Amino acid sequence: MQFKSRDPKDQVRAESPFVNSQNSYFQRYVAWLDETRPNSRSARMISIIARSPASPVMLAMQAAAEDLRIRQVKVRTILSDVDPENALRSSWRAISMLAPKQGHADLVRRVNAPAILEAHEQMILGERMCWLGDAMRREPGRRDGFDIFEADAPQTCGLALKSYAAMWKHARPVPKWLLCGINDDRQGASSAGPDARALATLSFFRQLDKPGTLFH
Repeated sequence: MQFKSRDPKDQVRAESPFVNSQNSYFQRYVAWLDETRPNSRSARMISIIARSPASPVMLAMQAAAEDLRIRQVKVRTILSDVDPENALRSSWRAISMLAPKQGHADLVRRVNAPAILEAHEQMILGERMCWLGDAMRREPGRRDGFDIFEADAPQTCGLALKSYAAMWKHARPVPKWLLCGINDDRQGASSAGPDARALATLSFFRQLDKPGTLFH
């Protein structure tokens, strides 16, 4: 089963220099897997911190999804923003395809604290490769292209994974209905759409994004 985005706009965005650069990092990781054939689960896990599901690193992940699936690699993601919704759902289709037996709360979470916007986007590929991108406070089209990739850095990855674990614990799961879309088939879903608790969760997320709140 090959993953393909349903949104033509994603295909256009995937041609950006940012995405093409990060595609090469996934290719190096896949080549390393084929060469070393590691047995540990941690070697076949990718951990991503991204500004939004439309960030180039997320689009590059989708482009590499089939290669990752063949090699039994799973992806977990921490987002700062859940918009745009079509990009979120496209990302979720790829992530859930890579880990069909895991729940959404174990794969996609969100941290909305303002401090995360001062951090950099990050990707940890297994136990040896690590990528650091531009600051999350900048929109993709306004970034200066800051980009660091280390191909053989187990110590850096170790520290990054500890930081990621702490952030993951603080993060909140993105509601399943938001990942899938109201019209998708979901267990227990009704024609009336998401329940009040789910809507309240989304309202809370988006209220934090508005100027004038205690988080800005």
